[in-house]
Amino acid sequence: MTALFYRRDEAPRSRRDWLLYSGQWLVTMFYAVVWGYAIVGAGLGLHGENLAQYLSAIVLTIGVSTLLQAWLGHRMAMVSGPNVIPSLAIVAAYGAGGLEYALQAFTAQIIAGLTILVLVLCGLIRYIRKLWSPLVLGSMIMMIGMSVAGLGIASMTRHGMGMGFFISLALALGGGVLAIRGRGVLRTLPPLLIIGFGYAIFFAMGQVNADIGGQTAWFITPRILPYGISAPPWSLIFLMLIVNLMATLNFYGNLQGYAEVIGERVSAHDERRAFILFTLAETILPGLLGVPATVAYGENLGIVQLTRVATRSFVIVAAIIFAGLAFVGPFVELMAAMPDEISGAVLLGIASTVLGIGAHTMAAAPSFEQREQNLVGFSMFLSLGLYLLPDQAWSQVPVMVKAIFSNPVISVILFVMLFERVIFPSRKST
Repeated sequence: MTALFYRRDEAPRSRRDWLLYSGQWLVTMFYAVVWGYAIVGAGLGLHGENLAQYLSAIVLTIGVSTLLQAWLGHRMAMVSGPNVIPSLAIVAAYGAGGLEYALQAFTAQIIAGLTILVLVLCGLIRYIRKLWSPLVLGSMIMMIGMSVAGLGIASMTRHGMGMGFFISLALALGGGVLAIRGRGVLRTLPPLLIIGFGYAIFFAMGQVNADIGGQTAWFITPRILPYGISAPPWSLIFLMLIVNLMATLNFYGNLQGYAEVIGERVSAHDERRAFILFTLAETILPGLLGVPATVAYGENLGIVQLTRVATRSFVIVAAIIFAGLAFVGPFVELMAAMPDEISGAVLLGIASTVLGIGAHTMAAAPSFEQREQNLVGFSMFLSLGLYLLPDQAWSQVPVMVKAIFSNPVISVILFVMLFERVIFPSRKST
């Protein structure tokens, strides 16, 4: 459990804190826009008006899903953003059948969301809970840390090992030093300062991405079903159902992990509401707006560890403002233009704290002897190995299999469950 500066339901103490921490959450949400643009927006080759509408819808879904979950759903200070699992499935559909086929994936996502909603209302969550354990949770958190660290380093070196890399490394290191040795409110602000100083430095160097600049009007409105409503093929519906079921498992893990970090319990009532909103606001609504489903990011675990601020008040205010900014074209462009080096510096700082949380969670399991060490180690390195495979290795593999097992967070959850419950069951569980 993290020693918190603000607990989950604690009221803000001053106007200064309102401004500081709401602003910090606001700029932290930039990162989610980067993911939405970089994976599906760039992967589908969207440009011009289509790209502008897409970015506006991404910002709106981030704000709405974060607001509804923090206010009415899981009631945690967690940012939701485009989910990597269905995002990669949409890009894979583009590679398999072209742009028209990939755009039908958003309609398939709506159908998948309605199906999962029925499963949630029928009690799907209790079956996930029966398979969940400290080993599953700890392994998942550790894998989030390793994969986030890899993404962070990749972003920092996207343009080579030049000046940008060393600046981003200094930003990440400075954020870590501030979180450890900073005094008072300063030690709660690493993400805000990394992003703020990063933008200032890279603007001065003329290295802020301008490729998408000037493509949006001052006022922009997301559209409902922007790509039409043609019936998707059954194969695409099945693919989106499977990957969104995996995203549901991912959501459950991130929620339980975050609650563990801040020393809270997720009540059955809050859990049920969170999953209903997950299907309605994070899967179906994005599908209607033509963007990938969202999820509460695992990186939230690292953010709360860095900032020690877990109250919902600040993230609710930030989400309202963020949703409003979806209609301001130039601001959408500014968020999507975040330099890779800045997002990499934030990710590296987050990864270091997440890895520590995962190790602590596994060490706190009822038993962590040779059986547990072997099954966790095997699962983690198998998942990491599959994640690191080159694209050519997956060329002959069905899209659905690739979407699941090339994602290390989902695969490690499945492997630990399989080994812990089926292949190496303990005498007690047997």
